[in-house]
Amino acid sequence: MLELMQQFNEKMDCILPGREYFFVSRDNTRFSSHWLTDNFRIIWDSVNSSHATAYDLRHNYAIVNINRWTDEGFNFYDKIAYLSKSMGHVTLESTKYYYSIVPNLSSIMEKQTNESFDWIVPEVNADEEI
Repeated sequence: MLELMQQFNEKMDCILPGREYFFVSRDNTRFSSHWLTDNFRIIWDSVNSSHATAYDLRHNYAIVNINRWTDEGFNFYDKIAYLSKSMGHVTLESTKYYYSIVPNLSSIMEKQTNESFDWIVPEVNADEEI
């Protein structure tokens, strides 16, 4: 995938040098969320009868990666920082949401990280926004 993205970037740099966004519309602006939703729906429905949204793919990407960590020896901070960056999150706080929806992850992490667990993943109060 990285190689394909690099090739795409090189081609786009020839067409629109200095573009602000990686994927741009014909008028050198970003695609709107409506554009993404509408086009995802058209493509998905043409090949699949089940329901899905583009956002479902983000959730799946995060959860599959987090679940994979439980079977590996892992450095949580490095992995969560990489996941956060790869998803385009500005802060790790945005990525914590996925930690909360993966079943049993906290107990697995606590076992693997021992005392450093509370430092790595501080307690989040129920009334805090993620």
